[in-house]
Amino acid sequence: MESMTGYAVVERTTEQFSFSVEIKSVNSKYVETYLNLPRFMKDDEYEIELLLKKRYARGKIELSIDIHDWIESRPVMINRELLGKYYREVSAVTDELGAKGRFSIDALLSLDGVVQKERSTLSEKSRNDIFSGIELAVEKHIKMRLREGAATKKDLLKSLAAISRSVVRVEKLSRNVSRALYEKLRANLEQLMTVRPEDSRLYTEVAILADKQDINEEVQRLRDHIDKFRLLAAGGGQTGKQLDFLAQEMFREINTISSKSASSEMAHLVVEIKNYIDKIREQCRNIA
Repeated sequence: MESMTGYAVVERTTEQFSFSVEIKSVNSKYVETYLNLPRFMKDDEYEIELLLKKRYARGKIELSIDIHDWIESRPVMINRELLGKYYREVSAVTDELGAKGRFSIDALLSLDGVVQKERSTLSEKSRNDIFSGIELAVEKHIKMRLREGAATKKDLLKSLAAISRSVVRVEKLSRNVSRALYEKLRANLEQLMTVRPEDSRLYTEVAILADKQDINEEVQRLRDHIDKFRLLAAGGGQTGKQLDFLAQEMFREINTISSKSASSEMAHLVVEIKNYIDKIREQCRNIA
């Protein structure tokens, strides 16, 4: 079982620069990729997206690559023509204002466009190093998601065990429904009638009422969903959507049981089961 939330970072150094690859993810119905790449890697965006979509089935995946510093020096060129224009303009303004001090050439060198560095180009070796870093970051990220998934699985199974125990109690309570209905109906009729009602007629009415409140089918389907949930949780692969669907079906069955139950004890058990199912549904939304 794999969680959809996770984080990983890898730092490495190539022949040209140092870099870091950061991957973080949150839950999503589908796989979504968001890339933050250096300008010189924009042509590699599609290949990186394909790499991520092969490794992830669900979740919002954000990958960032940061370049920390260049090891190799880049050729620098001074635009002499532009520097000359700046110098003449500043000199003319200085003369007009009658400024006594002369300005420093350093101030002109910081002006826009005077100092130009050649654009950084990515060597094939550095590109391969970055892709190796991406692969390593993905491996670390998936391991973290699996660790979180294992913890979630353990918690899910605890909730299922609690639901199973409550279902046993629900089933026991439902067995006494017919007798309780008979006694209640007879007592009510005796208060209204001067003659004791016939048992045959009472049994017929009780049978009709008991059929309306019978929950055997719902309990059996609920047990089936619990068994199927355990089976899927024990297996591998991407099971999040299936587990979420089963949790919804469990909630549907317990809602039907709730609508049929008449006792306060049964109602309390139903509320307890619903709380566990709500917790399961919330956790399933974060399973890949």
